[in-house]
Amino acid sequence: MDLYGSKVLVTGGAGLIGSHIVDELVKEGALVTVYDNFIRGQRDHLEWACANGVVKIVEGDICDTGSLQESMQGVDYVFHQAAMWLRLCEAEPRRAIEVNIIGTFNVLESCVEAGVKKIVAASSSSVYGDGSYFPTDEGHPFNNDLFYGATKVADEQLMRSFYKKYGLAFVCLRYLNVYGPRQPFQAAYMDVIMHFLNRIDTGEPPVIHGDGSQTVDLVFVEDVARANLMALKSEITNDFFNVAGGAETTLKELAQMLLDLKGRKDLQPAYETRDTKLVSRRFGCPQKAKDLLGFEVSIPPREGLERVIEWREHAVTDQVKPSVI
Repeated sequence: MDLYGSKVLVTGGAGLIGSHIVDELVKEGALVTVYDNFIRGQRDHLEWACANGVVKIVEGDICDTGSLQESMQGVDYVFHQAAMWLRLCEAEPRRAIEVNIIGTFNVLESCVEAGVKKIVAASSSSVYGDGSYFPTDEGHPFNNDLFYGATKVADEQLMRSFYKKYGLAFVCLRYLNVYGPRQPFQAAYMDVIMHFLNRIDTGEPPVIHGDGSQTVDLVFVEDVARANLMALKSEITNDFFNVAGGAETTLKELAQMLLDLKGRKDLQPAYETRDTKLVSRRFGCPQKAKDLLGFEVSIPPREGLERVIEWREHAVTDQVKPSVI
């Protein structure tokens, strides 16, 4: 599939994953509309794309059907990345339903009305909950018991329903632990990597909640963006794929790697009581995406973390505007 000249809309296009998808679309010569409410997303994330391609920015919310439908007119393809983050969903479950489920319904409905050819949407390994076996593959049962995961399960079912009723082609990607440049590091809700780095940069030990044996499956954001475009270009529809590194990293290993990369041999992780409601192990099977989409991760964790640190140092120096949430 040649995307040159295609009109593509990216919800949440100024966020971590969305903005990297926009970059990839610009490289392909697509005409991009970024649809974002800029609660977590930042215009700074779109500087390269705007300077190197045709990018229209719409400040809008997926709960605003009028704005969404207007922005969708003439669009060929959609990447749906807009969502509330896990911890915020736990703090505000009613809002989570309104944004993640009703908002996704609005996106899908607008796609049908506009005649969109295909949508690639963000799901999450949270649909699996606590894994009953590892690595978790796409056949693993839904074992979620958190509001965020519940919204993602509902979103996946909505996509299947829209495909059956209206023929809206889709691929849904279940992300593991996505990280990379443009992650919020001054926000109320942020990734564990940024929590660790914030502490290390002030000369404090990174705090691990639990004994450090909890695991993450790290996937660099540029790989995730690439997986999205591969899913769009494939002939596959009505299907779900893990976007996983296929390897486990314990939080203790992650903290130690960051300390090593920052040259802080004088610091050691500190340990505090863990929130037992959260999943303790993430380890996804990448085989289906490899077999059917041809996707494999290309950037190992240590290299990816080096790039995060390099970006973050520039971001701190440039005094990046803090995210609100």
